[in-house]
Amino acid sequence: MQDVSNENRYQTISRVNWVCTWVDAVLTVFKLAIGFIAHSPALVADALHSLSDLGTDILALVLGKLAQHGPDEDHPYGHARYETMGTAVLGTALIMVAFGIGYENIKALIQGETSSPHWIALIAVAVSIISKEALFHYTMKYAKLTRSNLLEANAWHSRSDSLSSVVVFVGIICSLLGYPMIEYLAALGVAALIAKMGGELAWNAMQDLIDRGVSPDQQQAYLNTLNSVEDILDVHLLRSRIMGTDVFIDAHVQVAPTLTVSEAHQINDFATALLKQQHDEISDVTLHIDFEPDHRVKKTVLKPMRRKLEALLRDRKLPEYERLYLHYCDNKLNIEIVFANHHEMSDVKSRCESLVEDHDWINAIEIQQKI
Repeated sequence: MQDVSNENRYQTISRVNWVCTWVDAVLTVFKLAIGFIAHSPALVADALHSLSDLGTDILALVLGKLAQHGPDEDHPYGHARYETMGTAVLGTALIMVAFGIGYENIKALIQGETSSPHWIALIAVAVSIISKEALFHYTMKYAKLTRSNLLEANAWHSRSDSLSSVVVFVGIICSLLGYPMIEYLAALGVAALIAKMGGELAWNAMQDLIDRGVSPDQQQAYLNTLNSVEDILDVHLLRSRIMGTDVFIDAHVQVAPTLTVSEAHQINDFATALLKQQHDEISDVTLHIDFEPDHRVKKTVLKPMRRKLEALLRDRKLPEYERLYLHYCDNKLNIEIVFANHHEMSDVKSRCESLVEDHDWINAIEIQQKI
């Protein structure tokens, strides 16, 4: 199954949420009407459960709409976390539904409540089970297609309604056969299952909201991709964070210390494009270019020295040079100076050696003549 493009993703999520909204609206009205006509309190309760689904559908529509807005001045990384927040809310709603079902059925068990519904209530419950189970599979299909946790949460909310309808169906049959208590025991089992679903969804969403990273296996895949770039010598300090369905990456990559700025930038751009090409979930990459092994305990203490060095070279009366390359390593400078081929190099070399001796932050000076 191919992922939909970013352009169509939120349109798909919105369409699925609208389908869920209309189905739940029709089922709520249908089950309420049949529940009152058939004198089935269980069916009326199930209709109220569908009503809670309708409320979460509307919430999913609103948050899905908000999540599709791109970056702006106040939200430079976009609004994808509205979707994550919606997942957390829907997961919490499932937990509340589970506690509500558990409370009502424990209360009924203690009080020994019974009901004598009409058999026609079974038809309404059967329609609800088929509709909600079909809605679950439909929503889950597009949740996977769009990688939407919000749709997945809504799908499980539909499944919770389907399971509660199964309990109601069994309860009505048991009531008609003279065993009303079986319904309540089955309902408690369903409540526990719904609470588990909701807890997992809410917990995972909360982890994403506090910048949870990707799994170790996924992170290793990113490292392998970066290490496959020929001119990258090492990759370290890779970090990731999940933003809705997107992943943001930053890492340090080491390249040869003598590369030009433009070549290092070219490597950076190529590595960034390769990551996004091979891993669709990555939407933003920040790579820090290192010219030597990078250690957490090591700090850069040598400030940029080009201007000071140029002044020192003038003071030493060195002839005019054509190129001056500075290579920093271990907080010292390796200097490369290119002169025109008509200069006498013996005197230049002597002055450069004295410059190295007089300044401990200069490691070495290499002299070249332009051919």
